[in-house]
Amino acid sequence: MRATTWVIVLFPLVWLPGCSSLLPSERAEVLSPFNDYLDAEIRYAQAQTGKTTRSELFSLGFDPLAQGNGKMLSFIDLRLMFVQPNVPISYLPDGLIQCLEAKDRCIGYAFDFNKTDTQRVGNFWADVLNFRKKRELQGWAFRAVFVLVDDTLVHKVSNGEPNIRRYEVKRNPLGPLQGAGEFFSDQLK
Repeated sequence: MRATTWVIVLFPLVWLPGCSSLLPSERAEVLSPFNDYLDAEIRYAQAQTGKTTRSELFSLGFDPLAQGNGKMLSFIDLRLMFVQPNVPISYLPDGLIQCLEAKDRCIGYAFDFNKTDTQRVGNFWADVLNFRKKRELQGWAFRAVFVLVDDTLVHKVSNGEPNIRRYEVKRNPLGPLQGAGEFFSDQLK
């Protein structure tokens, strides 16, 4: 009977350390018409200042109403975004100067698309008992701003992170007791 008890106790201890698949994972995506960073960058490059119209920009996937995840910006918003104190207006690109002169005929669109996948990795027991939590984060992020005057693109700018790779480790030497002092002090209040 004792041997059976030891087998029942030891079997999960031997089997579960390899169960990192039991650790939680998380996926976050700002829905977009783009499959990946390169797709967004290629479509962004197709928008040409002085030529692309609002409807053509929308057909490229940069439509805040149909695709979502875009902001509509007034010329005041654009001024606050691009014009900085102590920087002469003459430093601005011609399209932005044209926008500021056009005032109400100027509109902007700002987009922020991203996709990330977070996986908890490492030892199952160290994670569950709160001794050490390891996370790997992968993904991409693409941001673009388009400025139009009278439905014609006059300026565009983009930035982003084509290949996000992060690794985070959080260590708690006291494991499940870490933070217990804060919990008890909060209970006494």
